[in-house]
Amino acid sequence: MTSFDQLLERDALGQKELLDNKEITTIELTDFYIDRIQKYNPKLNAIVTEMFNTAREQAKKQTIGNGPVAGLPFLIKDLAGIKGVRLTHGSTILKDFVSPMSDDIVQRYEQAGLIFLGKTNTPEFGFLPTTEPDLFGPSINPWNEKYSTGGSSGGATSAVAAGLIPFAHASDGGGSIRIPASASGLFGLKPSRGRRPYGPYVNHLSIDHAVTRSVRDSAVLLDIIHGTGKHQLYPGYEKKASFLESLNERPRKLKIAVQYERESIRFDEETRKNMEKSILLMKDLGHEVVEIMPEFDFSNLAHHFINIWLATGAVVINHLAQLSGQEPNSENVESLSYQILQFGKKLSAYDYEESRVMLERTSQQILSFFDDFDIWMTPTLNQVPFKIGQNNEEVTNPYESMLNNMVDYNPYMPIANATGQPAMSVPTSWTNEGVPIGTHFFGRPGEESTLLQLAQQIENEQPWFHRYKDIEL
Repeated sequence: MTSFDQLLERDALGQKELLDNKEITTIELTDFYIDRIQKYNPKLNAIVTEMFNTAREQAKKQTIGNGPVAGLPFLIKDLAGIKGVRLTHGSTILKDFVSPMSDDIVQRYEQAGLIFLGKTNTPEFGFLPTTEPDLFGPSINPWNEKYSTGGSSGGATSAVAAGLIPFAHASDGGGSIRIPASASGLFGLKPSRGRRPYGPYVNHLSIDHAVTRSVRDSAVLLDIIHGTGKHQLYPGYEKKASFLESLNERPRKLKIAVQYERESIRFDEETRKNMEKSILLMKDLGHEVVEIMPEFDFSNLAHHFINIWLATGAVVINHLAQLSGQEPNSENVESLSYQILQFGKKLSAYDYEESRVMLERTSQQILSFFDDFDIWMTPTLNQVPFKIGQNNEEVTNPYESMLNNMVDYNPYMPIANATGQPAMSVPTSWTNEGVPIGTHFFGRPGEESTLLQLAQQIENEQPWFHRYKDIEL
């Protein structure tokens, strides 16, 4: 049996090697992470629903089958349903709701043999770039407890960064994988639209994947969840080869656009310094770097994106409230959610359709840029992560609130949700206070392998895994 002290020095696939070599048993690995959750989660507030008994039973029975991740512990974001387990969406209105079925993404993880230890914290309905729901309270950034871990997959990133789990499920409708990955010093990839089944909500802007400590862990999970499934209304991407195996190849020489400054967006000094270092890194890695960016009306894109988010968000709130058998009101949902519901109901069909069409036109304009460029590199966030409570000001106008979050915190993340292209945040620097900063990369639709290969190249050249030892819990 291996020393438990060595487990956190390995990524998920490294721990899988220990399982396959019988140096550790599945139940020992499961108990190791249950013990860490019990010890450190009271401080971090990353996990809001525990599944320890069922996890131990699954591990003991050894009914996990064979596969690249079978037997590894895992966490599910509390926006996805696991049959027979509480599903709250971070909202008081659903605090006692038990999911009658498992979501498709959860079923794929189950079939792969992952062992679920619980559900992770998320802002109410996943709307915000910080994770501080009234129902559960804030998730804490393990690097510096004064700072937010980001959102909406903030509980997941807090748990993975702190070593409470090897990797975790996450989802992204406007940056919700990449924002917390940057804030928590993790790798976060948003796949292409069509890589996974198309969800009926949020105008196909959102997609599931994961947050991981290593690039290869993300690649193997993408192999597992790839595919649109049955009865889809739109075609999906074919997988030419294993994403994990693609990491054995170096990326070709890439043409990378690196311009990102706009008059309407303020970037802090730490973010600029990180970008300067990242630009030099791209050159050192042998890629062609060009100071250019896609031409489009950012204010116009932001306006129409927020219109769609609020309208579709209102439908999400209403449909989820129906599951609880309650009518959403100012007492059982948070102020922002209630105001989003009111805004969405008042938005005319004409205004929504205009926003949908205009967002699609702008997306096509942006995608045309990638006829000539492989990658567009930008900051992930335009400032260091929010501090806990910084984003909790009273909301009087949901449109202005959501627009400000986009313009003043994560201006570029939602673009990839609008266009449907893959995008990733890679940890590239840490501030003097020990807070991580990520660099963001847009890729061509369907070319996740190119992004993963570039990320692997960065990880090899500028490793970050050793930094997790700096976390003091």
